[in-house]
Amino acid sequence: MSTAQRATAAFDLAALTHALETSDAASIVSFYDEDAEMEIIDRNRPPSAPMRLVGRPAIEAFWRDVCAREMTHAVGEAISDARRAAFVERCAYPDGCHVVSAMTLELHDGRIHRHLTVQAWDETSCG
Repeated sequence: MSTAQRATAAFDLAALTHALETSDAASIVSFYDEDAEMEIIDRNRPPSAPMRLVGRPAIEAFWRDVCAREMTHAVGEAISDARRAAFVERCAYPDGCHVVSAMTLELHDGRIHRHLTVQAWDETSCG
């Protein structure tokens, strides 16, 4: 088995999807390298000044906050290979606010090394 095949087998997109959809922060964080980087771009964090999280502890704090919120998560349009994964996550809050996030992941040895999220929030119903 080649290195690329091992990396593909080691990264389980279905398990990540399940963790996201069940708001399981600990499981989500387990997919990241210790030195992973995460970048988030949205209306409050434009491309010129995105949110940047470096290292698993910072990424863990982010996911614990997100997963503690009362909201639903649905993952779709998912695809992955040995080096990359991408998907769209659709979230809904009880007050009717919806968020759509397009995420791309760079993988290294079957773990997330770089994560980019570009997201859009409902302008009228979200605070």
